Amino acid sequence: MIDSRPRPEYGEYATPAEQAEAMGITVEELAAVRAPKAAPGKADGKPDGKPDTTPARKTKDTVPASTETTAPALAPPRAEDAIPLPPPAPATPRRWDRAVSLALVFFGVYLVFGSIGSFRQFGTAMAETTKQLGYGEFTLIAMADSFGFWLSIIEPVILVITVGITLIRLRSGKLAFYIPIIGAVVGGAIFFVFFAVLWFSDPALAASMQSRQ
Repeated sequence: MIDSRPRPEYGEYATPAEQAEAMGITVEELAAVRAPKAAPGKADGKPDGKPDTTPARKTKDTVPASTETTAPALAPPRAEDAIPLPPPAPATPRRWDRAVSLALVFFGVYLVFGSIGSFRQFGTAMAETTKQLGYGEFTLIAMADSFGFWLSIIEPVILVITVGITLIRLRSGKLAFYIPIIGAVVGGAIFFVFFAVLWFSDPALAASMQSRQ
């Protein structure tokens, strides 16, 4: 009977002894070479698929995971959480300052409203003043009446501003006595300028003054 199988190559059908002899090793060494390798995890003597239950050696730097805590994140501040501050206490007003300031204000009101009548007839008042001083007759009556009209407007305006600033400073507890003094100085300076312009603009008064020199 003829064998139809292909001719074996490279010791394909050789026995283990023949394979070992061909490789120049013993049968035991061949068996060790062909033995299946240990699966991962068995080399260390641990069963497959089972976790390592060996308790870890504790050291000084080891911190249990359960004891690790993190600080809670703080929420950003909100405008509605702000604590309102109490309003500042008003300054204590000085009694002497209040008394002096009010007295000066009332005196200024009396002077301004008492002078409005003479402002409306400023020309006549200038003529009487020059006669009493002995400087002759005043001739710029119309110009003086025009100046008196503007004085009757300017002086009350200065008075109103002075009174307003004085009262505001008194309410805030600040010194205010010098405000009526400043108002009186400004009003008096304007009156003096108008009076000087009329006095030195009248030719009769200028001639009278030159003759006396």
